[in-house]
Amino acid sequence: MPNPIKEALLNRGWAGQTLSRSETVDRIDPLIRQHIELNHHYGAAIRHCDDERVVDVLERLQKTARTDVGKLSETVLSCGGTPYNGTDLSPEDFTLKGSLSNLFEELRNLETAFNDALGEELDLEHQMRTRGVLQAIRSNSQDRLDALDALQRRIGDAA
Repeated sequence: MPNPIKEALLNRGWAGQTLSRSETVDRIDPLIRQHIELNHHYGAAIRHCDDERVVDVLERLQKTARTDVGKLSETVLSCGGTPYNGTDLSPEDFTLKGSLSNLFEELRNLETAFNDALGEELDLEHQMRTRGVLQAIRSNSQDRLDALDALQRRIGDAA
């Protein structure tokens, strides 16, 4: 578990035992896969939705999410690993059926699971740079959750 005293005192560095580079790769790669799958779900939601305003919001959220995958991949590369790239996944495997409300509930559940996984990683002694990347990505994930809640409320009000 990170030590807030160390973080406050050392602001730019770290003292003590942190995860090794290979451990970092082993821990970040599953997050990359989870995030790529989440991005495919956003793509399916975009294809499924016919409300242009909702599509615009989803596309903006997906753009940030794609950037976050790149940040995680760069972290793995900087640790000497090869990041998961998602070539074994096909967008056609991520089709959504049902109402728009169900679609947002599914997206929210997936985003919440990803956000929780990021929180678990932040409980570990990652190197400072990796912690910074994880914190930024978790903040973006929370922004997406807030946007999904707002969209779901708007759709609920319109129904």
